[in-house]
Amino acid sequence: MNNTLNAIKNNMTLTHPVELLETLLIHLYLGEHTSNKALSLKSGLPIPIVSAFKKELVKFNLADKKGIFKLNETGVKYVKDSLGYKSVNIPKYISLSSDENRKEFECELLALLKPIYELRPQVNVMLDQAHGTLETAIRRVMLLLKNPNIFKQKILFLGDDDLTSLALGIALKMLGHYNSQNICVKDIDKELLEFIKSVSEKNDFIINTEYIDLKNAHGYTGKFDIILTDPPYTLSGLKLFLSRAISFSRNENSEILLSFGQKRPEQHREIQRLFHHQNLLIKNIYPQFNEYHGGSIIGNVSDLYVLSVTQNTYPTIPENSAYSSKIYTGELNPRVKFYQCKTCYNTVTIGYGKHILTIEKLIETGCAQCCGTKFQYRGQEKIPLPIHSKQRDTKQLGTHLVLEMKHCDSHKLKSVSEIKTIMLDVAHKCHLNVVTHNFHEFKPYGVSGVLILAESHFTIHTWPEYDYAALDLFICNEFEHQDTFITQLKTQLNSQEYEYKILQRGF
Repeated sequence: MNNTLNAIKNNMTLTHPVELLETLLIHLYLGEHTSNKALSLKSGLPIPIVSAFKKELVKFNLADKKGIFKLNETGVKYVKDSLGYKSVNIPKYISLSSDENRKEFECELLALLKPIYELRPQVNVMLDQAHGTLETAIRRVMLLLKNPNIFKQKILFLGDDDLTSLALGIALKMLGHYNSQNICVKDIDKELLEFIKSVSEKNDFIINTEYIDLKNAHGYTGKFDIILTDPPYTLSGLKLFLSRAISFSRNENSEILLSFGQKRPEQHREIQRLFHHQNLLIKNIYPQFNEYHGGSIIGNVSDLYVLSVTQNTYPTIPENSAYSSKIYTGELNPRVKFYQCKTCYNTVTIGYGKHILTIEKLIETGCAQCCGTKFQYRGQEKIPLPIHSKQRDTKQLGTHLVLEMKHCDSHKLKSVSEIKTIMLDVAHKCHLNVVTHNFHEFKPYGVSGVLILAESHFTIHTWPEYDYAALDLFICNEFEHQDTFITQLKTQLNSQEYEYKILQRGF
């Protein structure tokens, strides 16, 4: 059947992934007589493509068109057996499109999850954990259930102290999908992993759990269709978790659901720049979607970004590279807090470097003098990091842009004078300071050239026989003219296609 769908894709000369055709099949299965217009709205594809797909289904004997178009027995069997719908309670799943039925489903899910959430492990603030509310987990699950491919897709929770994996497992079970083995949780918190595994086993469904330290180089197998992550509240933490999420993604049809706290404007620009540099497409943003208990550093709320992995998406931290930078708030901005016992007025210090890290743990432990459990907050103090520690954590030495220009004008690629003129002009337009330059023309053809910049260097090598040029730009400060740089080279070399990667160099 997969071969059939690939054949249909080829007949339609469709550039989209074959999974999109599977989605169309599911919509036809669920809606039976779904119109071209309705399918177009649900899939985001133009009506002519939807119409062509229906015709191909008839040609391949997957659908009948005897008066009213609908999937035949073969088409229905494929959706049930291969796309995960064999055990799904179809009427109940379809009913979730109704506000009334959806709210009833959410209430039922809430009742099942509440006793589980009351037993979950305490937060580890050194891992930037702040428990998401039960309502947040349910919102995430309902968003996932809007995707008709959810019963087939492999889903990864890259860290899950919010227990959304358990909420999803129970929701799928409520819909009759008992035997899914497609949910995986990878986390550094062993106690949390054991809790998730234990609860899933007691509730008769499977969640695959694995201990992992994302800072280490690892075989990050790209096999997941959806990756959910709620990383530490730092830009370095976001960079690491997002890079690993990309490494775990299966293909350009994968999605990353990223929860991240609101930041100051300059930090928000850094977040957007990180998405752009990694060639991630922002599919949707749900402001203040997530709510937390004890996440005061982010105002107890965070946004949810739905990011699409594209053909050119790549991780800024390669899977075979370790990451040495500090990623947790407690490491980068350590603090201690002062509380006074309301019974004996004893002052207690908690936080960084102390035995007790959180007020919740202090209340559980009680005052060391009188065992009292009521405390008054009296302030906090930032712990200065050693200078050498700060310096070691910020050794980003430059930005390296690697650019491939394809289908260029071969005559320009053969000419050392043309290449020299183009590179000097582009450097000037991008405000790069040229110290000196050198170019060489090879026989029978090909040009290599380098501009030594005050910022570092700009190089090129051309292969006129393949209409191809490879260029590198390395600068020792922030590069604000990336779009101009690429556009100018594309235009001046008459390139019809290009690819680029941006690497952050340093240690």
